Amino acid sequence: MNNNKGVVIMVVLWVFIVLALIAWGLSRRSSIEVSVAQTYQGKVISYAAARAGINYAIDLLQRTPSTKDTLYSPGVTFDTTKTPADIFSHIATGPHSYAQIIWPAVNYSLTGINLEYGLRDEDGKININAIGAANYQILSALLMLKGLSQRDADTLSMAVINYTGINAAAGASNNFSLDLNGPLLKPKGRHYENLLELLEVSGMTKDIFAKIKDDITVYGDDQTGLWVNTDTANNEVIQAITNAAVRLNPSLNAADLVSEAYTVRDGADGQSFTSDDGVASVANVNDPNWPQVLQEGISNYYRARVVGVDTLSGARTVLEAVIHRAQNDTEIISWQKD
Repeated sequence: MNNNKGVVIMVVLWVFIVLALIAWGLSRRSSIEVSVAQTYQGKVISYAAARAGINYAIDLLQRTPSTKDTLYSPGVTFDTTKTPADIFSHIATGPHSYAQIIWPAVNYSLTGINLEYGLRDEDGKININAIGAANYQILSALLMLKGLSQRDADTLSMAVINYTGINAAAGASNNFSLDLNGPLLKPKGRHYENLLELLEVSGMTKDIFAKIKDDITVYGDDQTGLWVNTDTANNEVIQAITNAAVRLNPSLNAADLVSEAYTVRDGADGQSFTSDDGVASVANVNDPNWPQVLQEGISNYYRARVVGVDTLSGARTVLEAVIHRAQNDTEIISWQKD
């Protein structure tokens, strides 16, 4: 009888153990499912916050258009008692979410990388859709700054232009021709619509693309010429345009032109992203030695890098959108999720 009692006790204990394990497993599974649901909810909320941040940028472009685009304030004009951080660092989008329009300010200063708030001017970049046989030296000069030889830079520039087939027409007078040793592909037949299309170009590697993507842009269907806003261009864009001008006219002094462009862009204090940016004017725009590509003006294309944040879960979503501000309408022409 005692032996039977012992067996019963052991069976009961094992049943309790098994039930406890099942209960623990169910509890853990439920906890995991709750965690997954919360993570998913956080991503949805952060994505919605990022989209709201883009709408906020569009609204600012429409309501408070800039009277002068600078690194400090491209695209919009705001109360001088406020700073870009006041406007763009914490855009309320919900009870537990917000958006930021924020950038790592690379290639504007030798002092390191800082976070800067606000839009970025796409007209301060080299528009690939406005590069053709007549000015391919600008793209080539940029590629040379990134480490390519002149021969390789010229070849890749030609490949970028020939990919669309629009600006590729050239005669023997400018020494512009197809690389007959490479694959002959049917041209696209229309302008670039997204920067990522450049990765389809023969000779364009991910490493080269990563080096130039912050200095170039694509927008517009009909480009009669390239112009870059001196007040918003970064160091290497200015340097590339100047180097290309010197390549065509060796009598020019590249260092002097670059120095003057920086002075115009950065203002009296010589620092980028400060309130006196662009207070000067280009003194030599009427000088035939000044690169005509570099001008000052009001831009029409802006890029917003928006970070949406859900404060409960800590989830973050980053969206980048190129926004075209026209007289009667403002629209998103391209966007991507990081």
